Amino acid sequence: MTSPHSVAPDATDVAVVGGGIVGCATALELAQQGLRVALFERGEPGREQSSRAWGFVRQQGRHPAELPLAAEANILWQELTCRYGGAATGFETGGILTPAETVEDEARILTAHEDAAGFGLRTRILSAAELRERLPQLAGSWRSALLTDGDGYAEPACATATIAAAAREAGVRFHTRQPVLEVSLRGGAVEGVVTSAGLHRAGVVLLANGVGAASLARRLGLALPVQVVRSTVARTVAAAPFTRLAMWGPKVAYRPRPDGSFVIGNGYRGVGGDYDITPNSFRQLRHFLPAYRRNWRLLRLSLGREFTAQLKATGSAAAPEPPPNRRKVAHNLAAFRRLFPHLGALPLETAWAGRIDLTPDVIPIMDRPWPERGLFIAAGFSGHGFALGPSVGRQMAAWIMRGRPALDLAPFRLSRFTDGSAAYARHSL
Repeated sequence: MTSPHSVAPDATDVAVVGGGIVGCATALELAQQGLRVALFERGEPGREQSSRAWGFVRQQGRHPAELPLAAEANILWQELTCRYGGAATGFETGGILTPAETVEDEARILTAHEDAAGFGLRTRILSAAELRERLPQLAGSWRSALLTDGDGYAEPACATATIAAAAREAGVRFHTRQPVLEVSLRGGAVEGVVTSAGLHRAGVVLLANGVGAASLARRLGLALPVQVVRSTVARTVAAAPFTRLAMWGPKVAYRPRPDGSFVIGNGYRGVGGDYDITPNSFRQLRHFLPAYRRNWRLLRLSLGREFTAQLKATGSAAAPEPPPNRRKVAHNLAAFRRLFPHLGALPLETAWAGRIDLTPDVIPIMDRPWPERGLFIAAGFSGHGFALGPSVGRQMAAWIMRGRPALDLAPFRLSRFTDGSAAYARHSL
C-alpha cells in the first residue's frame, strides 16, 4: 500500500471522505483487500447526488478518456447484480438509444460511434427504418440512431445503498453525520482527517466528496476547478410497459422502470442544469470562461441560496435539499409526451434535483497530486459518477494499495488545467 509513514495501531490505513457511490465503492474494494478503512460522510451514505442521478449506465457517447472506465463499470455492474440480486441494484442492460433528428445530431452520433468502435464497443447505427422497427411507438422524424445494446441503467438510491451495505459488511467503519473539517498534514504528509470529534489518524486520505472536495482541497493549497450544477430530474406515474430501451434524445432523455414509469431528464442539445454561482465559481472563473463564452445563450446563472449552502458545506451537516427547476420539468415532460403520444397526458409523480460537480472539460479529476504524501482525489465527475462508480472504486483502490491503477488515469490528472493539456469540449455545458 502507498503510505507516507507508519500508521498508529488505533488508526486506520485509509480515510475516505464522502459516502456517495465513488467513496463507498473505493472503501469496499480496500476493505476486501484487508485494509482498515474509515469512511466519513456529512450526512447519510448515498443520500446526496449518488441517489439523485438519472441512473444511466452507458458506454456510448463517452469522452474517449472515460471509455475504459465505462467498459469496466459495465462488467462490474453485472457482477454486483449477480452477487446481490436485481432488486438490490435495479441494473438492466436494456440498451440506450441516441437518435438524430438533424444533420448536426447525426454528425454527433457518428463521432460517438467512431470513438466507441475504436475502443471495441459493440455499438451500431440504426437507419430510420430500423429505428421504427425497434421502437414503433416513437413519434417524430428521425434520420438515424446510435444504439448500444449492452448499455443500460440502474436505480441510483438502492444501488448506492447496496454498495454501502457491502462496505459495512466488509469491515469499513462509517462515521455518518460527521463532516470532515480539514485534512491534517504533518511534516508535509497526510496525518489524517479532522472532524468535530478531533483528529482521526490515517496514512492515506481520499477526497471523494463531490461538490465539497474543492473546499477541503483549497485548505491544502490545491485548486480544484469545479462548478456546482443543479440537475433536475422527474419521474412519471406508471403506464403499461412497452419498451426496455432508454433514450438520450436531443430534447429529452428517459429511462424506463419495471413498473412502467419513466425517469426523465434533459436532452443532449445543451438545455442542461442550472449553474448556481458559489464561492468556488469566482475562484475558478478563468477555467470556465472559454465554455461560458461558447455557450452563454444556454446558461441560466443564479446567485442565491446555493452560494450560502456551499459556503457552509464543509463545516456543516448535509446541505439543504436543492429545489428542482419546475420550468425544465415541464419542458422535459412536454418533450417526452411528444415522443410517445400513445401515452396521452401521462402525469408526473415526483421531481427532484441534485448537485453535480462539473469540471471545465466535463471529465473527472482522479489524481495523487503530491506523490508519496498520502492524498488522493476522485471528484469533479460532471454527472458521470454513478455510472462509473464501481470502476472508479476499483481503480482508486488499486492506486492506493499498489501504487498505480490498472487503467490509465493520466487524462484525469489535476495538472491538466494548469499545463494547457485540458481539452475544452464544445458540448462542455
